[in-house]
Amino acid sequence: MKNRPTRVSPTLIPALGILMMFLPTIFLGSTANAQSVTVQFLHGRNGKPIAKGVRIWAYFNNETGRHILDLHTDVQGEVQFDTNGAKTFQVSPVGYIPCGEQPVGSSPRDYAIDEILKTGLLTRNNCGRMNAEPSRGRLLCFVRPASWWELFKN
Repeated sequence: MKNRPTRVSPTLIPALGILMMFLPTIFLGSTANAQSVTVQFLHGRNGKPIAKGVRIWAYFNNETGRHILDLHTDVQGEVQFDTNGAKTFQVSPVGYIPCGEQPVGSSPRDYAIDEILKTGLLTRNNCGRMNAEPSRGRLLCFVRPASWWELFKN
């Protein structure tokens, strides 16, 4: 038996071309809903990013229930995550206290994802005079290190 080259039907070639044209939109269409948010944590007194590797917990609810992400900051004090269809989320830096957002020991504030994606958000900074401008897709959080007593109470 001889090996003969396989021939493709001439009518199959245009169909494969159309399939190859729509294949990327099928796969990319499912990820178009994913919304990525960046949260940057800055020291409220001096405006410098908090240390690399600080543990951040992000909480959000979507159609499938409550999700908790355990993240770590990079050298710029940033974490980035997909919100998976949620409308709001909360963030909590371990070992740090927000500078004026809410009283010590209260539950974290809900941040609207749509607002962050459209205009960006800043938290209030009662720890110092450092000010910044909001940036689309980013939440800028001013924090300070927690005292040993604040850590003990929580």
